[in-house]
This record gives sequence, structure tokens and C-alpha cells, in this order.
Amino acid sequence: MTTNMHTLVRGQGRRPGGSQARRSEGLSVEHPRRRKTLVMVTRIAFIAFVLGLWQFLSGRVVEDFLISNPIDVAVKLYEVAGDSEMHHNILITGQELVLGWTLGSVAGAVVGWCIGAVKFLGEVLEPIIIAINGIPKVALAPMFLLWFGLGIGSKVAISAMIVFFLVFNNVYTGMRSVPQPLVDVAKAMGASRTYIVRRVVLPSVSVPLFAALRAGVPMAMIGVIAAEFVSADEGLGHYSMAATQQFDSAGLFAAIVIIVAMVVTGTGIIGIFQRRALAWMKD
Repeated sequence: MTTNMHTLVRGQGRRPGGSQARRSEGLSVEHPRRRKTLVMVTRIAFIAFVLGLWQFLSGRVVEDFLISNPIDVAVKLYEVAGDSEMHHNILITGQELVLGWTLGSVAGAVVGWCIGAVKFLGEVLEPIIIAINGIPKVALAPMFLLWFGLGIGSKVAISAMIVFFLVFNNVYTGMRSVPQPLVDVAKAMGASRTYIVRRVVLPSVSVPLFAALRAGVPMAMIGVIAAEFVSADEGLGHYSMAATQQFDSAGLFAAIVIIVAMVVTGTGIIGIFQRRALAWMKD
């Protein structure tokens, strides 16, 4: 009977029309590739359309000094690519972005994990943290300038505070959503604390955590640029403000392109770590 069962299981893979099944599998593999190609082509076409519309409107419908145009912005980017001062501005803003994002992410994850793990702490501190989060972060910029000075410290503090609340909220929510019955069953079966954390807790926290980490990059950049607007003599925020005051719209849009490139790069790096981390938890 066992032999017949094995034969039946093996025989399920050799059904009539096997070549047709293989062709269907090939089509199913090609379909995602075609869709991915279609998405990429459509995206490029949309960007080209927006750039073309921008070029057409500039100087015809809207004054050129207000919105510049893609050609002038590209020329400006080429010019600043070899400018040592722009390199310094990018380096300063990049340092503030990385430090602020790192400090805010670590602090938010640790506090969210601890408060979520201890129910009493959550009941005590959750409304307090929510109330503090309601304060406009940019409005605290003058206070941070007073505390940390006009240098890099105040910019890092503002961006770290913005990221902290974002990461804290997601991690805390993930910890509160851990299925307690599953934890109890794992403990009853003699599972170790490490096993429970890896197989039960981390899967509940990982998705909201990485979502917060990715969203934290542009939020940290917003904090950095806003702080540089308030008081700075270096950085992309300072460069953007100076370009605005000089009616250099091409320089302003060039700075925006660089800022967007930095944010996209940061979120892309986090996405790579996210895929590897999730794959590790599934092993």
C-alpha cells in the first residue's frame, strides 16, 4: 500500500498534456517579466511627458525665473557636479541625514520594543508620548538651536526626533499585535525565549519596523532641510535658500534633484536590508 501511495504521489506530476502544462508554466513566468517591463516603460514615458510639459510651459505660460526648465536644470547640475562647495554641502546634509535617521531609528525601536513588551509601561507612557508627538517638530527648531547650537547638532536633533516618533509608533503597534495565544503555546511546548522572539515576535514587528525605517528617510531629510532653512551657512538647505533669494530657480531645482536622489538611495539601501532580514527570519 505504501508503494502504491508513493506511486500515486509521483504519478501526479505526469498527467496527460504535460507539454501543455510546461508551456503554461513558461507563460506564467513570462507574464511577470512582461508586466515589469511594461511598468518600467510606462514610468519612463510618464517622466518624459512631465519633463516635456515642464519645458513647454516654461517661458510660455509661466515665467522662466519661477519654474526654470529641465534643460537649464540639467546644465546647472552639470556645473555643480564639479563644484567643491556643492560637494561640501552634500556631505554636510548627508551626515546630518544619516546621524539623525540612525539615532531616531535606534531610539524609537528600543523604546517602542520596551514599552510594547511591558504592558504597564505602555499604559503609563503611551498617552504622554502621543501628546509630545502632537507638537509641531519644526516649531521646536529655535529651541534646538538654543540647546545644540548652530552647527550640525541641532539639525541632527530635529531629524532624529521626527524619525523617533515614526519608528516608535510602528514598533509599539507591532509589539501590541503579537499573538499572545501563539506565544503561550510556544512556551507550553518548551520553546526558548530566542525561538519565540525569532519565530513569533519578530515577524509581527519586522514589517511595520521596516516600513517606518523606509518612511523615516524622507522624514529625516525634511527635518534636516527645515533646520538648515532656519539657521545654517552650509548644506543643501542653505544652498536652496540662497538660490531662492537670488531668484536662481535652476539652482533651486538642481538642489531638489540632489535631495531626491539622496532619499531614493537611502530607501533603496534599506529595502535591500529588508529583503535579507525577512529572508533570514523565514529560514
